[in-house]
Parts: sequence; C-alpha cells; structure tokens
Amino acid sequence: MNSPENVPPDPPLPPKAPVPDTPSEMGPTWEDDETLATLVLRSLFAMLAGGVLLYAQWSSPYSPPSEFWGRWIWTSILFNFIVPLLVVWMFFGQGFVHLDWLKNQKHNAWDYGWNWARWKRYAVFAVVVTAVMAIFMWFASRDPATRLAYNTFLPPTTTAAEWAWVLATLVIYMFCWEWCFRGFLLFGMAQGFGWVVAIAIQAAMFGFAHAGKPPVEFWSSFVGGGALGYICWKEKSFVPAFFVHALVQVVWSIMVRS
Repeated sequence: MNSPENVPPDPPLPPKAPVPDTPSEMGPTWEDDETLATLVLRSLFAMLAGGVLLYAQWSSPYSPPSEFWGRWIWTSILFNFIVPLLVVWMFFGQGFVHLDWLKNQKHNAWDYGWNWARWKRYAVFAVVVTAVMAIFMWFASRDPATRLAYNTFLPPTTTAAEWAWVLATLVIYMFCWEWCFRGFLLFGMAQGFGWVVAIAIQAAMFGFAHAGKPPVEFWSSFVGGGALGYICWKEKSFVPAFFVHALVQVVWSIMVRS
C-alpha cells in the first residue's frame, strides 16, 4: 500500500471555456433571421399599440385634468412610458440592460431613442428654441380664450408649493410624452416604414393628441411634431424633444397664468 506521501497528485482541471459576452462570440442571434416582413409587422405593432395607448389616456375619466391632476399624471406615466417600455422589453428585444454589446443590438430600449450622451448640447438647444419662441408665446398667452382653456386644464397655482408641484409634474408628463412619440413610436415605426414615414405618422398622432386645445396650438403641433421627430431621428435620441417640450411647457404655463 502506498503511503500518503507516495500518492500521485490529481491531474489539473482543464481551464474553463470563457463565457461569450459579445454577439460575434455567441454566434447568430434571432435578429439575424429578420426579414422585411417582420420589420413591417413590428412597425405596425408599435403604431397600433401607440394609438391604443393614446386613446386609452384621452378617454380616461380623469377629465378635466385640473380636477384630477395627480391621477392624470399617473395615467401618462402608465400609458406613455411604462407600457411602451414593457412592449420593447417583452416583444422587441433583450431588454433594458447595462451591457455594452446589448446597446448595439437593434431591438432594445437603448435603440428607441434612449440616448443621453449629448444632454448638455440638447439643454442648450432647448434654451435657444424657447428663447426664440418666447415672444410668440407671450402674445398667444394674452388671448382670453387661450387663458381660459389653460385655467381649466391646469390645477390651482396660488402658492409657491402649488407652482412647484405643477411645474415638476409637467416635466414628468413631458418626459413620458416624448418617450412615447419621439422614442417608442418614431424608432419603432422607422424599422419597417422608413424614417420619413415614421416621422410623418408620429407627427400626425402627436397633432391629433392635441385635439381640444386652442387652434394655434393644435395646428402648430403637427409642424412641431414633425420638426422634433426629424431632430430626434438625426440625433438617435428623444432627449432633445423632451428638453424642448418640457422647457417650453414650463415657460408657457407661467405666461398663461401671469
């Protein structure tokens, strides 16, 4: 019998194979089998889902918003942000995760305009646009019919705390709004319809979502939706539209209540 000193050592274990962490190392993914038909179907799904969500929000019982402001904001968060993001996660891709290689995949939330890399540039752009529009907004805010419409739309703002609440929730509202139109809808529909058609459709939906607003705002929203859609497509980010829309809405609300 061999003594413990004479027992040969166990052979070394073979090295573990590295875990693949890039698409090329993992081999083909389900995206490699996509056809034009699947892209068009995805675009149709995004368009129909967006239409249903917008209709659900605008037909909600929380109207006028001034009487149900908190519920109105939560409705927007649900229908304009959470549900579209879940659609991207569940139906369009691998999910909203912080893995570099997933950011390069075609169908996850990163590629639906969720790009904040140039946020300082977008903030400056928003300030410039708002400054240019300020003179026109001031004259429009003096119109009695417009002031009456927004006094009905906005909740009371008689104290500093009420102003802070309204302006903060308006920014949240515009964030959800822009993610829906210039994120989910624009980049979702562009996959199968092309970017020109996608910009046109989201601008039309954006305009009709302003039904019931003063005529100047209603008609200008079609043009604004198209312009913001083009900018967001070129920048591959919905953030420029969010900054512009939020800042304009904050300044406008102050003007129309002053």
